[in-house]
Amino acid sequence: MIGKHKSRELAMQVLFLWDSQGQADAELAERVIADATDDPAIRQRASTMAHGAWEMRQTSDQWMERLAPHWPPRRQPGVDRGILRLAIWELTSLDTPPKVVLDEAIELAKSFSTEQSPSFINGVMDAILREKNELTATSNSPTPAAGETAENS
Repeated sequence: MIGKHKSRELAMQVLFLWDSQGQADAELAERVIADATDDPAIRQRASTMAHGAWEMRQTSDQWMERLAPHWPPRRQPGVDRGILRLAIWELTSLDTPPKVVLDEAIELAKSFSTEQSPSFINGVMDAILREKNELTATSNSPTPAAGETAENS
């Protein structure tokens, strides 16, 4: 569990750096991660998480902007933006339990961001989780066969 937390922490730091530079710099990411840990599993996981969240950032940012229009990504502190991007990526790309994703995002905010950030991140992630669950429930519901109506099935 500690290794996964450390991986998230490092991935968030890499995302913050890339966001401040406006581009993904793999060499810089490797240096940051290598300076923080000797554990190859943590290094690999942190790198995978950072790259995945970075690649999905436009989708994540659109989702955040729609659900928190008064605090779009461009107005958020860079750390919060990185935490949210990472949490959204993990929630939609891995099989990590949603409660773990939310708890970890809140813990990262408590450690690295402003006093208001944990509640903001909790609110945004809760809305994203509700929406994701609704979409999943809708896509998993049985659909009538061709020519059938919902009443006939």
